[in-house]
Amino acid sequence: MIRLLRLCLLLLVVPAAAGAQVTTGTTPSGLYYEVSGSGDPVVLIHAFSVDRRMWAPQVAALERRYRVIRYDQRGHGNSAAPVDPYSPHDDLRSVLDTLGLARATLIGLSAGSTLAIDFAIAYPDRVSRLVLASPGLNGYVPSPPLTWTQPVFQAAGAGDAEGAAKLWAETPIMAVYGGAAAAATVKSLVMSNVRLWTYRSNPARPLTPPAIGRLGEIKSPTLVIEGERDLPHIKEIVRLLMSGIAGARLARVPGGGHLVNLDAPQTFNDAVETLLSGR
Repeated sequence: MIRLLRLCLLLLVVPAAAGAQVTTGTTPSGLYYEVSGSGDPVVLIHAFSVDRRMWAPQVAALERRYRVIRYDQRGHGNSAAPVDPYSPHDDLRSVLDTLGLARATLIGLSAGSTLAIDFAIAYPDRVSRLVLASPGLNGYVPSPPLTWTQPVFQAAGAGDAEGAAKLWAETPIMAVYGGAAAAATVKSLVMSNVRLWTYRSNPARPLTPPAIGRLGEIKSPTLVIEGERDLPHIKEIVRLLMSGIAGARLARVPGGGHLVNLDAPQTFNDAVETLLSGR
């Protein structure tokens, strides 16, 4: 088990499979990215509180046939902190522009899906396909409120960033069902992004009007991925997406939680490949 945990943690610092050529860079606005493989471009958009390294199981599979781009959202990983007003979907556009990509497939998870949805509405001609895993949705308000987040934000407000990160790693939305190695990966990612909990404000400018009332504007082939053990409010968002995006397809992952790409990487990868290959 110890050897397995060490191997998993090693994957966090190895951006691609052995032998793959990796190009790294930073956009003019300070966003760090990594590129590997060749073929049609695929952009991986990570969840809140982690970074591009959460996609290690997908990079290893996808870069054999596709040009894989993964980047750190603003304030995460190696990217610049949020200081001046910005739009997350315009940050993604800057990554594509920097790499000279006119269009790409977007694969997002959680907050990464929220961003991908906004981008697909704001820049529909630049999206080839969409994969929305464990999705968030701008404009959606959970009911009842997510009271389990309160201790996290109380710790952050009191200046205890490390304590907030530790509490966040233990919340239901970060629960991992893919074994001890996957759980260790998630905790390591959260704790390496502890600076998120030091920010006193986030000048992000979301898409306006919000995406919840504009899902019909999405025309790209779309796959929605839902983990069987994901939280009720995420499953409600899945239902909204399935009814609002014409032609959207649904893949349910048995036993998967919110971080479904780590809980069941092979099932996740197979579902993504089905969409990318046009099957």
